Amino acid sequence: MNVVFYLDDLFGGGVQRRTMRLLQGIKDNDHNDELNVHLIVNQPGGENKAMVPTRVSYHTLNGVTGSQHTKALGEMLTALRPDIVVCCMGQQFIQALKHKASLPKACRWYVIQAVPVKLIAYSWLRNKIREIGIRKFYPKADKVLCVSDDVRATVAQLSSSLDELAHTIYNPVVSENLLTLSQEPVEHPFFDSGNIVLVAAGRLNVQKDYGTMLDAFALLTAKHPERSFKLLILGDGELREQVSSQIQRLGIDDNVDLVGFTDNPYKYISRADLFVMSSLWEGLPNAMIESLAIGKPVVSTECVAGPREILLDGSLGTLVPMQDPQAFADGIISELQQSRDKQALQARGWEFSVNNAANKYIKLFKDAKL
Repeated sequence: MNVVFYLDDLFGGGVQRRTMRLLQGIKDNDHNDELNVHLIVNQPGGENKAMVPTRVSYHTLNGVTGSQHTKALGEMLTALRPDIVVCCMGQQFIQALKHKASLPKACRWYVIQAVPVKLIAYSWLRNKIREIGIRKFYPKADKVLCVSDDVRATVAQLSSSLDELAHTIYNPVVSENLLTLSQEPVEHPFFDSGNIVLVAAGRLNVQKDYGTMLDAFALLTAKHPERSFKLLILGDGELREQVSSQIQRLGIDDNVDLVGFTDNPYKYISRADLFVMSSLWEGLPNAMIESLAIGKPVVSTECVAGPREILLDGSLGTLVPMQDPQAFADGIISELQQSRDKQALQARGWEFSVNNAANKYIKLFKDAKL
């Protein structure tokens, strides 16, 4: 059985890492080796290229655009003759659908929906265009695979047909080697004795709303000068200069470090006191789940979607309103005063293991049902 995954690129991001983990999990758990897995990417290169499993056939369209892209993708799909096409994002699904008629009628089509339908940072018009696109194209899929129940709800409410097509398969987040990676040595002055270290992880972009986090951190340090708070931000992105400027403006540059992209964020998370997340939206935040799996307490904005679902309505972490620096700062203090059961945190995190997700995908591929 030929299974084709289609993704735009392998540059830094949760979607890319999630997909590579899933591909590895599928190959590790397909014990009869019945699935021939292919990965098509448009843009060559990217820091996650090294994560492509050796038993997955890798194909690139070399970054072509416009009509050249349409032609190249069509030729690649036709040559591979897939039994199943999995589009890792909605845009790739729309691109691939142009070639549905040229593939065998029995070919099944799945699209993964990783974020809510409406995104808070988008304009009304842009959100409306997204909604129209989902209403028009997603019913052409055999199933819409949503990464959380919260994301599924935003899709299902659009129409009765989408309600029937939308199903939840949690992200393949936690790998077997997570705890080993978390124990690797790390040298950073913030981990000196006496510091309270907060760690955040994710791209420096609008979605993650690091502005609120930095404002909250400034309030925190000003209100509690007797305590030595430090903040590590793991990740890179288009807003790095803006984030750096805000750190300087707030006068917290001695206590905040933009670490940048790291292929092992877990060694930082495991040594921190808290994992913090200030997102405006998510789907199923990987770094939060990985932090739980390591046994790390969490403070997060209550954005759509994922945090409340993962933290079981706040019983496993502190949820605060979005875009509210004071509430975020207060939430950090509140969480530090908690005495969380580390085993309970870890047990919740490991529910989102790569093997659990991979086996659900394998069942779907082989049986056409979940």
